[in-house]
Amino acid sequence: MVRVTTYNYEQSSEGGRERHTRIPYARLLDATPTLHDPAAVIGTLPAMRLTGTVITLDAVNNMAIINTSAGAVYRHNIRNVLTYNAAVEATWGAINVGSAVYYDPSVTMPANTSLSTSPLDNTGAANSFFGWVTLLQDEDAADFPKGAALVGSTQECAVLQK
Repeated sequence: MVRVTTYNYEQSSEGGRERHTRIPYARLLDATPTLHDPAAVIGTLPAMRLTGTVITLDAVNNMAIINTSAGAVYRHNIRNVLTYNAAVEATWGAINVGSAVYYDPSVTMPANTSLSTSPLDNTGAANSFFGWVTLLQDEDAADFPKGAALVGSTQECAVLQK
């Protein structure tokens, strides 16, 4: 059987098609979005929330343009919290390649950090799944795992969006 190679691609084989979604600030969990930060849209079921990375802000119309593309990779701050007890961080774990990352709106999160490794926020409500820790380049592999298992810390990691 002869294999025929086609040269007309509908989308890039690298990252695929980008999906940029306009969302009013009022519909975001954080109604004061910051450029290049993670975002989550208010929804009934936390597990089904639309998430992505803010790529443009339209302050005139109070709209954020969010890259919601599955497979997009951005560098974000991640808190290594695993569980909360009485509304404060209780346990922590090292962050590694492949670690699940959640959009965490907990009031205990440090400034400029809205992602964590905890599936629940500090009130016990479910966090929205955001993606997985990945490598930006092969040389990054030596940097993992990041963060100590017994102490809270915030680590900058590449995140592969869901």
